Amino acid sequence: MQIKTSPSSTRAFLGIFSWKISPELLAFGLSVYFSFFLNDILWNELLKTQTGTATSRWAFFWSVYVAVTALQFLIINLMLWGRLSKWLAILLVVATVLADFYAEAYGVHFDTTMLRNIFTTNPAEAKELLTSSMLFHFLKYATLPIIAIIFLKIKTSSALKTITKKLALTVIVLVLALGSLLSQFKNFSSTMRNHKEIRHLVLPTSFLFSSAKIALQSTAEVNQQVKKVGDDAARDYVSITKKPEILVIVVGETVRAANWGLSGYERNTTPLLAMQKIHSFPYATSCGTNTDTSVPCMFSQEGRHHYDEKKIRSSESLLHVVNKVGFGVTWIDNQSGCKGVCAGLGFIDAKLHAATQNCFDGGCYDNALLDSLEWQIDHNASNQVIVLHQLGNHGPAYHARYPKEFDNYQPACHTSDLSKCSQQEIVNAYDNSVRYTDAFLSKTIDQLKKHKDKSTSLIYMSDHGESLGENGIYLHGLPYSIAPKNQTQVPFFMWLSDNYKLDHPKIDDCVAELSKKPAHHDNLFHTVLGMFDIKTSVYQRSFDLTEKCHG
Repeated sequence: MQIKTSPSSTRAFLGIFSWKISPELLAFGLSVYFSFFLNDILWNELLKTQTGTATSRWAFFWSVYVAVTALQFLIINLMLWGRLSKWLAILLVVATVLADFYAEAYGVHFDTTMLRNIFTTNPAEAKELLTSSMLFHFLKYATLPIIAIIFLKIKTSSALKTITKKLALTVIVLVLALGSLLSQFKNFSSTMRNHKEIRHLVLPTSFLFSSAKIALQSTAEVNQQVKKVGDDAARDYVSITKKPEILVIVVGETVRAANWGLSGYERNTTPLLAMQKIHSFPYATSCGTNTDTSVPCMFSQEGRHHYDEKKIRSSESLLHVVNKVGFGVTWIDNQSGCKGVCAGLGFIDAKLHAATQNCFDGGCYDNALLDSLEWQIDHNASNQVIVLHQLGNHGPAYHARYPKEFDNYQPACHTSDLSKCSQQEIVNAYDNSVRYTDAFLSKTIDQLKKHKDKSTSLIYMSDHGESLGENGIYLHGLPYSIAPKNQTQVPFFMWLSDNYKLDHPKIDDCVAELSKKPAHHDNLFHTVLGMFDIKTSVYQRSFDLTEKCHG
């Protein structure tokens, strides 16, 4: 049987694929879609802040919902112009759906700190975040909107008419948003004052604002001169042993104090370090909750106590100061760079001198750092400060941070898709990676011990901690004001060679006593200056952990 179709019905069917809408209507559709489908975390967190009756809570919710949707429309409407509108809209859908997944899966807040962290993530780390759960979420929430947008046709108007329409809609939307918020102003202002972090959950507004802010900051950073630090640095030190000095600073990655054996964890995750003569500060406080914040901060004179991101990023670091008094400085990296800390100084990628067995497809285990460390020591006779930047325990692929022989705790999570593992499996994989870090650090100390012709020492500090599912939070990077201790409490220790102790007779017993007291990233800058008797006006005695140990 042959089915006949009339020309009119065919045109009607094909007409579905040639709908014409204005950029303004497209912006409205997107803002409603984002608020309704891609902001569950925002609404859940907002309702948690309310303690009144069900009626008052829902009145507050709908007031904020209308205001947020209106403001989302205002921003998106200003982004969409002419024929480019549909392609910008598709890009916005993709970015917002992905942001929503990471907000739901890991509790990500899209402030400037997190966006900087995202922008500096290396390809290998980014690949680990591409999971089947993410793909399912993307297909679920992005497929239909993208298909619909592709088949839309955008109405175009003259420039004058378009500008007039957008200005009129801006005024109307602002009045609507303001009116909605005024109906709950007392409650809203109190909530935002006490829960400022909630604004970083609004999608896509949060990451759009943060991205724009970073772009402006980066432009300003390019045009500004780096502030000199410690130009008056001098050293009148006389060595007893007359041996070249080497300080190794190990910047750990994502190790939290809660799972560190030397900090009292129920599992002995640091068996090898326990046999080394180290001075452990079990609960040090980090500068930030992500690498991009913590690394520049811990090497700066500002630290957390005078935290000023702009000043930190535009100033020389501890490494520049020690270089000014004759120390050779080399940063050996198995991570995502030195974040400006080693600008203009020596830099070695860990892969450069790595033995084959220490690397795998796409990267290297941290033992590769030791190959470059040995090369650096052998090829330089002067005093040196060498920084080893670990791959460490960076999530979510904890299982990829250690060789198979360190799979001690079972069953362990062997995927970067944490939703497919129980919390205990995630903890087991994380603890296995801590065991590997323990072995790596112990090997580093053993390697330095072999250089009996030098005065060697080592400082280890993790850059930040990690959440492993406690209260539904994973990974790291929460705003510092609301971050749990698991993200801000990190292990820290010092090791001193026999030659260093001969040059500083009081230091061993002195530091052993001091290690019972609290420590933080702010100590690093001033402690290193104190350890090597470097005099400068930027040195602050109160932050030097060895201040009472000199002489």
